[in-house]
Amino acid sequence: MTINMGPQHPATHGVLRIVLELDGEVIVKAIPHIGHLHRGIEKLAETKTYHQSIPFTDRLDYTNAMGNNLAYVLAVEKLLGLEVPKRAQYLRVMMAELQRIAAHLIWLGTHVLDMGATTPIFYTFREREDILRIFEEVAGGRLTPTYLRIGGLSKDLPEGIEEKVKSFVHTFPDHMKEYETLLTKNVIWMQRTKGVGIISKEDAISWGVTGPTLRGSGVK
Repeated sequence: MTINMGPQHPATHGVLRIVLELDGEVIVKAIPHIGHLHRGIEKLAETKTYHQSIPFTDRLDYTNAMGNNLAYVLAVEKLLGLEVPKRAQYLRVMMAELQRIAAHLIWLGTHVLDMGATTPIFYTFREREDILRIFEEVAGGRLTPTYLRIGGLSKDLPEGIEEKVKSFVHTFPDHMKEYETLLTKNVIWMQRTKGVGIISKEDAISWGVTGPTLRGSGVK
């Protein structure tokens, strides 16, 4: 008997379908069909120009819109052999780094919420809001700003925004100390995270684990 397993729920960010060939309850053969990325972005892009596809990249990872913009436009520029002005390069990196911090703040806040603590998410979202306000002023959008362009940016920085960025960079280290105070030696948080979900070196290699998870298992 041949049956479909999946597609899985679209929240998996990559809808996988597996065609299974069964002999009773025994799986004899399994053919994976990777399908489309979340929201079928690569399919949508088939009928769009390179520039029209930029807004799709904001949505590949809705916590890292600027970073996705950057990866995409760099790829297109490499194909075209374009050299981007230095100022645009600096501004791109600045925005991508702010976005990276904002993404990590979502991770930290929601991670601790999953561990059963409510307070830290209010702290981390406070700082994330500062970054999103900068994005709103710079690009006109917060979650999906679509600020980068092939060859540069949609526009230069608005007047006075540099001071707001400097202010954030200056104050953020003190906020990190607040997170440390709340978490790093918190007995409950340590009890709920230390020694949990351990994967041995052998299992990690056998299962094809990669990246930080593999390094966490002690494999260089």
